[in-house]
Amino acid sequence: RPSVIAHEVASPLTAALASIELCRDLLGDEHGLDTRLRPLLLEELGNVTGGMERAVAYLRAIQDRARGAAASSERFDAAEVVRSCVTLERPLARKRGVVLQDEIALGPVFLRGDPNALYRILANLIRNAVAASHGRSLPVWVKLERDGEMLRLLVRDGGVGVRPGHLERIFEPGFTTKQGGEGCGIGLSLVRNLAQEIFRGDVTVESAVGRGTVLTIALPVPRQRTAV
Repeated sequence: RPSVIAHEVASPLTAALASIELCRDLLGDEHGLDTRLRPLLLEELGNVTGGMERAVAYLRAIQDRARGAAASSERFDAAEVVRSCVTLERPLARKRGVVLQDEIALGPVFLRGDPNALYRILANLIRNAVAASHGRSLPVWVKLERDGEMLRLLVRDGGVGVRPGHLERIFEPGFTTKQGGEGCGIGLSLVRNLAQEIFRGDVTVESAVGRGTVLTIALPVPRQRTAV
């Protein structure tokens, strides 16, 4: 659908633009640039590159599907993808006044599937959490943990929470609780479809009004060996 394509391409480009704006602010007068800012500028420019690469990868995936090619399936390090996503989403969250924290202490954990699909899952969860947290002081947390043969990816916010009557509907295509037309109601529906169809995983949600929401992605971990 055009709305899905626009949503998926606009998000990494918006994150890249946020990094560009930060770089512009840091540069100021080129003759007065503090050399201590150089590492930060390089990091933000790296975020720009990463955001653009994600958008290009998504467009190429659309082209492949249009030609009838099978979806990408490869062995990849899930922890690396999660770290990359958090890094690229952080400036976008910061622009909205939300601090994005992470707890990713795992070494490499290899999955079989499309790494871009895992990235899209996490990016959508982070953006929903940031939207829910806007104007509140609590950070958004991303946590990755291994529980036996399952890999759990948790995104927790301290936002407004979801009313019990809405919890059963949040994964319906088109359903959204966002006000003023923000978003297009495809995020969580997309998350569940990708988790189930690409990784044979599942999504659960816990929420309390006024206290926030935790969304958990549970993905089965294949046997860790030289080749999966």
